[in-house]
Amino acid sequence: MVRSKIRRAARRCGGIHNYFDFILVAGILLILGTFEAGLLRDSLSVETVQRPGLRNCCFLLALCAPLLLLPPRWNRAYTWIFLPAAAGSVLLQIFLEVYYGLAVGESLVTILMVSSPGESLEYFGELLFSWKGVEIIGAAAALLLLCRLSCALKFSPGRREKIAGVLLLLPFLALSAAFCFENRPREILNCATLTRLGVALGGYRHTLDSFAQAAAEPEIPPELRRSAPGDLLGVIVIGESATRSHHSLYGYRRRTNPRLEAWKNELILFDDVISPTVHTASSLVNVFSFATLQERNSPRCSFTAMARRAGLRTVLVSNQLRWGEFDTPITLMFKDVDDAYYLKEQVADSRDDQLLPEVEKKLGEAGGIPTLLFIHLLGSHMPFRHRYPAEAALFPAPGETADPHIPATVRQLTAEYDNSIAFTDRLLDALLSRLKTLKRPAFLLYFSDHGEAFYPGMSDWVARDPDVNASYEIPFLLWFSPEYRKARPEAAAEAQANRHQPHQTDRLIYTLLELAGITYRDFPQEESLLNPGYRPHPRFIHEGKIPYCKKPQATELP
Repeated sequence: MVRSKIRRAARRCGGIHNYFDFILVAGILLILGTFEAGLLRDSLSVETVQRPGLRNCCFLLALCAPLLLLPPRWNRAYTWIFLPAAAGSVLLQIFLEVYYGLAVGESLVTILMVSSPGESLEYFGELLFSWKGVEIIGAAAALLLLCRLSCALKFSPGRREKIAGVLLLLPFLALSAAFCFENRPREILNCATLTRLGVALGGYRHTLDSFAQAAAEPEIPPELRRSAPGDLLGVIVIGESATRSHHSLYGYRRRTNPRLEAWKNELILFDDVISPTVHTASSLVNVFSFATLQERNSPRCSFTAMARRAGLRTVLVSNQLRWGEFDTPITLMFKDVDDAYYLKEQVADSRDDQLLPEVEKKLGEAGGIPTLLFIHLLGSHMPFRHRYPAEAALFPAPGETADPHIPATVRQLTAEYDNSIAFTDRLLDALLSRLKTLKRPAFLLYFSDHGEAFYPGMSDWVARDPDVNASYEIPFLLWFSPEYRKARPEAAAEAQANRHQPHQTDRLIYTLLELAGITYRDFPQEESLLNPGYRPHPRFIHEGKIPYCKKPQATELP
């Protein structure tokens, strides 16, 4: 009825009623595309896409052109195919940008590829039972309604309509020709969210192939040698979503590290280390290989492959889910460890403290064999309240006054997040206490894959907000046993001397190699934090695309 009334009104405007159905569909898409381009101006600086509005309009007009060129019997089928795909991709991008500051690109594809079904169900369960879930359901209903409307549209293209269709194709063809002339044909597919997905899949495939090549045929550097003690024990603890500013070791007002504070005289705290990304996958594959996000160079080989070649036994104990049935960059980095244990395959709703019995078992098996033990925590992964038992909650502490200017939801999330940090503190204390009793050359390195977007003055919380420094600034601490310090006094001394130096984790492999006493011909000593000649590099965030600008660390509560 409404459509009929609009038709009658359009008929009074001359011949425009002949194009009513086309204008309806094209108008909806152009409005959505324009809104999307406006939202993406900031995030697309990350994806190196210029002039998103112009690209979107050219592409969407070209998408609409077949409606004026195809025979009538194909119009309906084409509408059912392209309308949901185009409108759905735009709605997806708007949602990602509004809530996560994320553009559809290789980072998003990597996240989806390395997320297991269990992890995805946990996330979407939290999402659907929130206001975001209501908005997702509403957007899906609107999309279905739009598709239902398109089924009833009547397209009757004639000669003039076909000429108009060709004219609509011209801007996109001209844009494509310009990219080809500039020798950038791949940029043609960067014109809209729908096509950027194809570019992202291609980029992920290329990355995966490079890591697969490194795993199958590792390029081990020449003249590999090991100078560490023969009974070395190295423990590398990988945290999750822990931001440096919420650790009392670094001056945070809440005592989130009461146990580690007792170890402070034995710990070396590095206070200027960042991750270049807010995603676990892209962080860790660069930590444990020679690849960097800024230079996009080849991974060559994994740290574990080099450690094994140097005669070290490698063991992985993880509270993260196994990364799927198929290879991902992360699985390829740890594919060749001698022993791997995934707690979540044994306990569905697991916590990090449940790793300790297995860690104790692996330490017993190590004996006097030189060993590297990797412990991958769930740490402060959202939802935060699931990372610790209720009886372990420390915050909000009794007598703690609440700031009335901070929304209650932010205060609650902050308390849950701080409790997860404090629970990791308990685990690290237990590990340090156990290592100290072994009376052997040992080290423990703890760092987080990335931070989390908690900062003073926030009125709402956006998970891993890529525009917030706290999402990149991570804790980084190192402990040496007395036996290690005695065997390698220069390494401990240089680590202490470099603790205030700026560093980025996608160049961490050189420090890891020196910790394990592994070097090779032409080893770049200036890259290692354990070397007197360490030279910092310029640092980047947003997947290595935007220079990092350090700001004073805020230690007050949000």
